[in-house]
Amino acid sequence: MRFVCLALAAGVALVAGFGASVPVTLGAQAPAPGLVAIRNATLLTVTRGTIANGTIVIRDGKIAAVGTNVQIPAGAEIYDGAGRFVSPGIIDAHSHIANDAINEGATAVASMTGMEDVLNANDINIYRDLAGGTTSANILHGSSDPIGGKTLVIKLRWGKTRPSDLIFQGAPPGIKFALGENVTRKRGTTPTPPERFPTTRQGVEYVIRDAFTRAKVYQKEWQDFQAKSRVGQDSLTPRRDLQLDALVEILEGKRLVHAHSYRADEILMLIRLADEMGFKVATFQHVLEGYKVAKEIAAHGAGASGFSDWWGYKMEAEDAIPYNCALMTKKGVSVSINSDDAEVSRRLNNEAAKCVRYGGLTDDEAFATVTINPARQLKIDNRVGSLEVGKDADVVIWSHHPLSTAAIVERSYVDGIAYYDREKDLIRAGVVELAAGRGGRGANGGNGTEAAPATQAARPATPAPAPERYDVKFNANGGTWAITNAKIFPVTGPVIEKGTIVIKGNKIEAVGANVSVPSGAKVVDAAGASVYPGMIDASTDIGINEPGVRNYDDVSDILPFAQMLRTRVAVQADSDAIPVARVEGVTTVAVRPAGGTISGEIPVMNMGGWTWEEMTVRPSAGLALNFPGGGGGGRGGGGGGGGGGAAANTGGPDPLTQLNQLLVRARAYAKQGPNRQVDWTLEPLVPIVDRRQAMYVAAGTDVAIRSAVTWAEKENVRIVIRAGADVQQSADFLKQHNVPVILSDILTLPSREEAFHAYPYQAAGVLAKAGVTFAFSSGGYQFARNVPFQAGRSVAWGLSQEDAIKALTIDAAKILGVDHQIGSIEPGKIANLVVLKGSPLEIRSQITHVIVAGNDLPLTSKHVDLFNRYMSRQ
Repeated sequence: MRFVCLALAAGVALVAGFGASVPVTLGAQAPAPGLVAIRNATLLTVTRGTIANGTIVIRDGKIAAVGTNVQIPAGAEIYDGAGRFVSPGIIDAHSHIANDAINEGATAVASMTGMEDVLNANDINIYRDLAGGTTSANILHGSSDPIGGKTLVIKLRWGKTRPSDLIFQGAPPGIKFALGENVTRKRGTTPTPPERFPTTRQGVEYVIRDAFTRAKVYQKEWQDFQAKSRVGQDSLTPRRDLQLDALVEILEGKRLVHAHSYRADEILMLIRLADEMGFKVATFQHVLEGYKVAKEIAAHGAGASGFSDWWGYKMEAEDAIPYNCALMTKKGVSVSINSDDAEVSRRLNNEAAKCVRYGGLTDDEAFATVTINPARQLKIDNRVGSLEVGKDADVVIWSHHPLSTAAIVERSYVDGIAYYDREKDLIRAGVVELAAGRGGRGANGGNGTEAAPATQAARPATPAPAPERYDVKFNANGGTWAITNAKIFPVTGPVIEKGTIVIKGNKIEAVGANVSVPSGAKVVDAAGASVYPGMIDASTDIGINEPGVRNYDDVSDILPFAQMLRTRVAVQADSDAIPVARVEGVTTVAVRPAGGTISGEIPVMNMGGWTWEEMTVRPSAGLALNFPGGGGGGRGGGGGGGGGGAAANTGGPDPLTQLNQLLVRARAYAKQGPNRQVDWTLEPLVPIVDRRQAMYVAAGTDVAIRSAVTWAEKENVRIVIRAGADVQQSADFLKQHNVPVILSDILTLPSREEAFHAYPYQAAGVLAKAGVTFAFSSGGYQFARNVPFQAGRSVAWGLSQEDAIKALTIDAAKILGVDHQIGSIEPGKIANLVVLKGSPLEIRSQITHVIVAGNDLPLTSKHVDLFNRYMSRQ
């Protein structure tokens, strides 16, 4: 107890500003920059190549020396960077952190407003960004207006209390423009109220044209007044117009325009309008269809600051492709990767790595998109963005190459001050967790508290019968072929360093080091590449939700109890989202509907087949249950329990009571035998009450999880918990009750300000340490292709490589009741395979073959096709 009290007392001295309830200062923060030497590290200078075994010296907030034969000054604090990588700090060219408000929606021209007026130095996301290697950010107004408010570049000096202390002195001022749906406020067929001109793209063009026409008149008035004043002539001082002042600064080249944009037509419109009015667009922000007009952007001299791979979240993002930034780079545009999101901004290094995977940029070109390129776009490259003598000492030390999913930040320096130090932060985080009564799990993995007992003694569970068998129809009569010269990862057996896989029809016929290829069989030489089982997204809405002219969506129905809905019959085999995810190695998904208390059946579907029938691996693994009052579990793949919670709050019948009554009726119905009169409201519950199928329960909090487990044991039904990062608080309890977990997207922010910044990333490692079987899920059809990278991020924060691969393959298959069919490379199983150079957990790995049910499918998708088409544009 004395140790804990001392630690807590030390914690108050260690950290400050971290959360409202816990006084915090980062222990690494010094009152002023000093003298620091980082030696024996790999230096990624960005502009002058990579220096192996190098040294960088920081003195008085500036980089004093960089190289291999650097003399370390006497008195320097020495950091041994052996095995570490050192880079310039990451620069986020589009952020909204540290703002108390970002939109002024009442007027179409809001240039009189500015971010400096609402800057919040205490925003916890400053600290979180530093922990991800981000040291500077361009803080923008929102996208509600054709001409928005003034922007501000800040340095992330966490712990400073005055907003003015964050301002990047000397950075040119900017302003936010916006085009497209956010401005016109259309989300379908009707505008979002309150209505305000403009509601069309041509109306947006008029607003900007009119504003600059007025600004030119205003500019001329002031020029005339100043000319007369210089020669002593009396004249009336023009009326000051704060709205037009900023536009005059644009015309005079004193303020940079950063334009939110999506579609090619609107990007071209603003280029032509800027040319006409005599100003330059500094950067097109987001610029989702920039690849379509890359040559026009380059000719205008504008930069492009885009998302790495966001797409499909609304109609105007339908043609967004992950190749966008690489394609624009190849066409001569200066490109940066931005976040527009407080969570993404703390892993921009991984977002940059996607430019290697999608479009083939080199590591140096990719890393430039989050360092020197945004610095150039913001015209601060004389100060930051590379490791060069004389530049500001905004420097980051990484555990691995920053483009690796395994990379975590050891230290982040801003102006030579270590505002983030991982070792000290781990101590601080443990202290905060102890103070909050959570036993330190959020920082170091390990609960530190005993699992609370269930509210009633658990009855011995009836063993689950073997799941019903279902033969996959796709390619059942295909020919015989083989993959040779491969490093094979069977997952359920030892790695085969150089082996062969023989495929017959849609099944694996043989696998091993000494397997013979049948005579006449086609051979694919893997050339030493690795072969893994196809990856599984254990909860998504792919196939029943995607962008389109009518915003295609069959995710939710209106009934509170929809167990009779057969989700598989609505899965669109030609969905654009299926090949988008498949070419990245995701070969199987569990399709989860949303809404109500019971949303419907969850089928397990392969990502290949001419029809939904051919795609089906298991018609129903069970039912999607949003545990009443359960609080969710994250975005996508079923919405997260909102339906159940909503039903509980309507004043109507208690949904849990209704559910229990349904189960009573289902048991009585099942006893009537196979000749019973079919009742479709009860038929889907029969395999639930006889435990052949499970309830896949969305429950987001520890209380809801424990309640759901207690309920399931009382009712003698099998459940799988689908939850977000807070499920780690229930890890020991879930292991005790043998309940598996489907993790919702873990690439999210901590739900509590005082939580350790990497708390969501640690969830998988905590579950594995407790012995809980778990799988990953995407968070929606747009993100299914990123499921392997969730696993990679988890490895960086405590999960083993082996457990990560199992969670993506065999463990996911076990949870879905299809492990006798998929999830490992074994004779007799469906031939779902991925051939790639590298690890599936690493973003920069390149996939060479994706096999679904024995079909070596082409690596094409809508996104690949658009990339190839526009790469050929001259």
